[in-house]
Amino acid sequence: MADFTAKYTAFTTLTEPPYAAWATDAEADITDRYGSYQQRATELMTAHYLALQTIGMDEVSGLIATGATSFKSSTFSATLSDSVIAARAKGDLKSTSYGQQLAQIQRRLFGGPYLIGCPS
Repeated sequence: MADFTAKYTAFTTLTEPPYAAWATDAEADITDRYGSYQQRATELMTAHYLALQTIGMDEVSGLIATGATSFKSSTFSATLSDSVIAARAKGDLKSTSYGQQLAQIQRRLFGGPYLIGCPS
């Protein structure tokens, strides 16, 4: 878990039990068909699952992950764009930055041309 939290710094309050539970689910979803990307894909899927649940995240990261559209603290203010909000509302891999990175790996490994109108 120490390597995970060092790499994915948004999970500052993450503890072992939820990490282990979500990592187990991610390992079941990410199989050996990912080849040399298996470890990274599993980490990204784990981070995606944790972010969706806001487990182990600080207050600001948790607010953003749960759909907050803006945040203000003292002199700092941030607002998410409409496209980011729309992507997160879908709830799929596009809903977190970790899921988006995993989707890139999936496109690289499993994407290809689609044939339309060809008899099977």
